[in-house]
Amino acid sequence: MMRKKLLMFIVMITLCSCATKIPFDQTCLTCVQSQRLNCKGDGCPKTIVVAGNCLVLIEETGEKINVNHILEKENIKIQKDISVTVAKIRGRYFITGSDFKNLWILTPVLNEAKVKSIALPESNLVLPPVFEITNGNLLVRGINNEYSFIYDIDKNVWIKNYIRAGE
Repeated sequence: MMRKKLLMFIVMITLCSCATKIPFDQTCLTCVQSQRLNCKGDGCPKTIVVAGNCLVLIEETGEKINVNHILEKENIKIQKDISVTVAKIRGRYFITGSDFKNLWILTPVLNEAKVKSIALPESNLVLPPVFEITNGNLLVRGINNEYSFIYDIDKNVWIKNYIRAGE
C-alpha cells in the first residue's frame, strides 16, 4: 500500500515538472500581489520584438513577459503592436489579446513562468477586453460592456456576469 502511494507521488511530481515554462523577468520594486494594469482603449500594452523575442513590457512594474510560446499556440505571427490585456491576481498573471482564443495564466517561478491556457467563454468576443478584479477573481468585459464574464480562479470556470441596467 505504501509503495503504491510512493509511486503515485513520484508520478505526480514528474508530471508537474513537465509543465511548459517561458522566460519571465519579474524583477521589480513595485510588484504587488493583485493589480489591474491600466488598459483602456488604445492604452493596452502592446508587444515589442527584441532579437526575435516577442515581449510584453509592463510599464507600471518594469516586468517583461516573453509571449513567443503563447503566440505560437494561438497561431499568431510574432510581431510588434499586438494589443494585450494583463492583470495580476494573487501572484498569477492573466493575459489575452487581439485575435487570441484563450486566456493565458502565468504562474511565476523565479525568472520563468508556468503557462496554462483556458479557452475564452465565447468565440466571438471583441478583444482585447477590459480586466477588472472582483472578489479576488478576474472579471473580463468588453470595452463598452457588450459582454461580461468572471473567471473563478479557484474553480477554474467561467461564470456569465449579468450587468445591471445603468452600470
